[in-house]
Amino acid sequence: MEVGIGRFTDAEELERFIRRIQFAGEHGVEIPAADELLRRVLRQLATGLSSFGELREAAKGGGLIAVIESMLPMRQIEELAPTHVVLPSGRRARIEYHDERGPSVASRLQDFFGMKESPTVARGAVPLVVELLAPNQRPVQVTTDLASFWRGLYPQVRKELSRRYPKHKWPEQPG
Repeated sequence: MEVGIGRFTDAEELERFIRRIQFAGEHGVEIPAADELLRRVLRQLATGLSSFGELREAAKGGGLIAVIESMLPMRQIEELAPTHVVLPSGRRARIEYHDERGPSVASRLQDFFGMKESPTVARGAVPLVVELLAPNQRPVQVTTDLASFWRGLYPQVRKELSRRYPKHKWPEQPG
């Protein structure tokens, strides 16, 4: 990514978006290289502008990402690499796409009650790395196989968490 792009947009949000579209590119969507894409976008955004201040203003508020989205097949990207997964609790949990490992989702263990299998992306081809959190938001388990977790490890985790968090419900058959 070009040095200084953070002056024109939220660098973290842009990085997250780039990782997501690169994941979609690895799973069938034709995506230009990130550097080339950013060059095209900045060129398009800068057309008719006469200063970096004007460019910064044009890119503000997600403008840079909106221009990138207008250049890409976003419907296909959404199918392969959605931004969120809806959990049985009704909570929309953000999916994080990473460079070195598979995509992940983190939420409280209770939010997954009722979900028998691990959620997937890439039209079901890639299971999400599920980070199950205790009520204090600390990880208690990380898995790509939720069904095995419910059968094997959950009874022990349930015992420990029900002692630490007695006000929360910990069903015997959560999946």
